[in-house]
Amino acid sequence: MQTVLSVDIGTSSLKAALINEKGQLSGYGRCQFLLKSTEHAAREWEEALKEAVAQIQQTCSCKPDAVCISGNGPTLVSTDGSTLLWNEETSFTHKSSLFIPRLLAFKKKYPSSWQKLKSILSGPEYLIYRLTGKSVTILPEKRFQTAYWNDEMLYQAGLSEVKEKLPSFVSPGAMAGTLNEEFAKKLCLPQGTPCFCGAPDFVSALVGTATLAPGRLCDRAGSSEGLNLCTSEPFTSSGIRTLPSVRDGLWNASVLLPRSGSCFSEMKLKLERQCGHEIAFSSLVDSLLQEVHSAKTRDSLSQEARLLLQIASSIKNGVELLKENAALKNMSPITEMTVTGGQSLHSGWNQFKADLTGLKVNVLSIRDAELLGDAVFAFTGMGLFASLTQAADSLCRIEKTFLPASSVNYGGDLFDSL
Repeated sequence: MQTVLSVDIGTSSLKAALINEKGQLSGYGRCQFLLKSTEHAAREWEEALKEAVAQIQQTCSCKPDAVCISGNGPTLVSTDGSTLLWNEETSFTHKSSLFIPRLLAFKKKYPSSWQKLKSILSGPEYLIYRLTGKSVTILPEKRFQTAYWNDEMLYQAGLSEVKEKLPSFVSPGAMAGTLNEEFAKKLCLPQGTPCFCGAPDFVSALVGTATLAPGRLCDRAGSSEGLNLCTSEPFTSSGIRTLPSVRDGLWNASVLLPRSGSCFSEMKLKLERQCGHEIAFSSLVDSLLQEVHSAKTRDSLSQEARLLLQIASSIKNGVELLKENAALKNMSPITEMTVTGGQSLHSGWNQFKADLTGLKVNVLSIRDAELLGDAVFAFTGMGLFASLTQAADSLCRIEKTFLPASSVNYGGDLFDSL
């Protein structure tokens, strides 16, 4: 049975998984970064990958038939490893491109590197370059080009001189090259292993939840959160960001909740400092949900439970906004939602989402959708499936479904003033 080593570069860690053509997880590794948010962040990715692969090799034989890499964007990295992370603030703006402001910021921050650079790449493309020696730019779908660049956009931004340093566009699932001798030895993997292109992490996550048909909804939840609905027409409502789908002719309508997870993490850290010991995430959520379920009024809740309700309320309102816009487009009613990311590990929170939204909440057997999306890209590129849609429908396996309660009473004013 063929396997793919899927790799995803996050903001604070690198994750890797060995996934077979049946959508089964054979091994998993994760390495935290020490140099996150620094100008040399990318230089740590190779060692992080080595550590993650070593973790996999402790539990199984890691001899994949292919490697596929995704990662956060629009991070920029030059071939010398100078890094401008996606979340670093910049004063530059552009009406459509996500990358031109980053290119201008990179030029300003690293003038010496800018003059000498051979190529400038995004995060996953830099790691592909290091593993294979090949430079590419992954364009999720042709309609994304205005979010990247073209010759005219570069000229208007005063960036014509960098045009030759930006590698040609390729599609997710394209084979970028093969694993070179240096990194084959370093990673203890077969030299010549094909290396396939993944995508920006949010695109990989949509593919890894099979959110590739109109009406399919996923909740990608971690430090930040995004509710993503696949549509046949673009939505134009305020509060919704619409981008092309990786599938030709379709769109992705998103409601972004930028700090849902990080706010909760900050609150958890504050409580840990107050009590002097670590608090398990699951235990904290359980206690707060119990408090919410038994509350009669919002005023009777603790500050922590109110924060939980604020997060829940934003999810509920986001789902309602997408439902309303779907109805205006005469789409079929939305009845279920797939959840992914760290928050999907908590059963009580999944049930709470189901109760609040009135949707069936599905949890996949592989919770890291970016890694599963990478496997979809690679297996499609290898020719095992005829399309991304076919591969995603085959590999994305539902492990558990949470059904909304027929009647839930949280108290009259719990949500009224949120």
